[in-house]
This record gives sequence, C-alpha cells and structure tokens, in this order.
Amino acid sequence: MKNSALIIKNISHTYDKNKNAKLILNSVNLKIQKGELLGLLGPSGCGKTTLLRLIAGFEKPQKGEIFLNDNLISSSESLLSPEKRNIGMVFQDYALFPHLSVYENTKFGLKNKNQEDRIDYLLKVLGIDFLRDRYPHELSGGQKQRLAIARALAPGTSFLLLDEPFCSLDLNVRLRLRSELPNILKSFGASGLMVTHDPEEAMAICDKVAVMNDGFIHQYDTPVELINNPKTLFVSRFILGNNTLKIKVEDRYLNTCLGKLKISNYPKNKNINFLSISPKSISINKSINGNAKVIAKEFLGDFYIYKVSIGNDELRVRTSFDNKFAIGEKCDVYPKKDNEFFIYPGSYKNKII
Repeated sequence: MKNSALIIKNISHTYDKNKNAKLILNSVNLKIQKGELLGLLGPSGCGKTTLLRLIAGFEKPQKGEIFLNDNLISSSESLLSPEKRNIGMVFQDYALFPHLSVYENTKFGLKNKNQEDRIDYLLKVLGIDFLRDRYPHELSGGQKQRLAIARALAPGTSFLLLDEPFCSLDLNVRLRLRSELPNILKSFGASGLMVTHDPEEAMAICDKVAVMNDGFIHQYDTPVELINNPKTLFVSRFILGNNTLKIKVEDRYLNTCLGKLKISNYPKNKNINFLSISPKSISINKSINGNAKVIAKEFLGDFYIYKVSIGNDELRVRTSFDNKFAIGEKCDVYPKKDNEFFIYPGSYKNKII
C-alpha cells in the first residue's frame, strides 16, 4: 500500500433505504498509485458522481472502505469530514468566489495565510500570475479553470478530484488545458481522479482508466490495454465505438448479418452470442441491389460515418471522404479482410479471414 495514493475497497452504496433497492455502486474496487491520474469513465447515471461524493466525504458508504495515503477516511462505521481529508475539488462550474480576486481565491484554503511564495508559484506554473488582481467575472473559461486548479492545490493537497473539469470550455481551450493537466499534477507531486463521460478525453491524458456502467467497474486498465483487449461488450462499444452484432455459432463459423465469418480463435465458452466490430473494419460500396440501406450520416472531417440498416440490424460504417452516399441509397456492406473483431462473452479476439 506504500505507493498507493487512494484505495477503494469493496464499496457498495445506494441512497434508497429499502434493502432490496438497486445499488448505485456495486462492489467497486480501485487503486490509484502516487503520481497517477485515473480517469473514471462512464455514461450519465452510471455511479461516477456518487463515487466522487464518497471519496470527498460528502456521503458515508454503506459497505466497503476508502483509504487515502494509507489512512482510513471512509467506511460504513466511520467518516472523516471533508475538510480534514486534504483532498482538493475541481468542479465543472468552477465554484469560484465572485467577490474575491484571483490571488484571494487561491489563498482562501490556506491554513497559513502568509504562504505567499506558494501562491505566487502556483499562479506562475498555471500561467495566470498576471491576472492576480482580477475577479472571476473578468476571466475567460480557461482562466477560471486554471484558477480552480490553483485553489485546489494551494493547501498542499496531494490528491485532486476533478468532476468533468473541461466540459464547459470551447474545443481549443479544452484540448490545450487537458494536455497540461498531467504535468501540472506532477509539478506539485499530486495524484488525481478525473470523472468524465468522454472516452477520448480520458484515454488521451490518463495513466489508467476505469470504465463504469450500472454501478460496476467493467474494466480498470491502461488506455492501450482497453483498446487492444476490451474485456466486456460494454467496453468495446463505449471505448472503441464498435458495432454489436448478434451471432450464431456453426462449427468454426459465425452467422451474422454481414454473412458467415470464420473463427480463428475458437472460444472455450461456446455460449457466445455477440460480436463486436469497428466501423472502420466494414466496407461500404454502392449497389442498386445491395444488402443494406443508408439511414443517416455524419461528416467527421477526414471521413464519413454512415449508419446503415441491414436486415433487422443497424451498423455504423466508416469510409473515406470521397465515398459519398445519399440517405436512402442502397449499398453493400461486408467485413474487411485481416481486420480484427471480438466475440462475447469472453472477449475472444479474431481476424476476418
């Protein structure tokens, strides 16, 4: 435990006092090493905010324990108050004091109000030292976010909780500020947990990512491992944006809406029933008598994403900018040779032969 900044051990929680109520968090286990930034990723309503509140000390867990720097801070029987946890909070709405200047906002949480050198250093590292006398209403969104981080780090905080910290920023500011966050934390020897519903954001800057849905952690891994080996069907959909197809196994073939696919990695579990395949692993061609029809499209700069109906299924297909289709146009869709797909349950990786 010596290198652990935060340990979440078998946490279960619900706000409903009914014994049979559905759990918002169900046996959640996480470990964040010192110096790491963990991304807590999942759709709205999956339990992210509840876990954040438990770590911050706003709620007492019904089951399980939370340790910060080897010290027990939360359990079903004990609760260390938020102000004694030495955890900094960065909210999506910044929560700055409108009547205080940049300097006064940053200084607010200090026990020793004479630590001016630390305030000056924080403002300089975060690039807002020239704004020290301005008030929040005189700052841009990016400047407010930097100030929120400075205020959270000012008391010598070793751990930050960041709740959707970049969601209200415009794209250019968001990309620039999020790329700076890991270096900012390392500059102050701090670890962090960032809550987000944006897979791209979590995968871009976090050392590890925990993918949550319906109160469960589906996978806790490095970004590279999440992409190369998604453990559950939900992870493959949410992280990779893959299509999900129903399948039937016949010998070493899979019957799918895209036709028969040969299995190269035969599963030990023969009760598999779903296939996960990337939109870029499916070809789409014009055909008057095609097996599919275009029902929607998205223009994403260098490529199109077409949504097509094929039988009773709907698929997303990625194609080049030059390959244009009209809504309602017939087409042929089929899997590309040598591309990979996964079959579930079990996350068996196969190649299209």
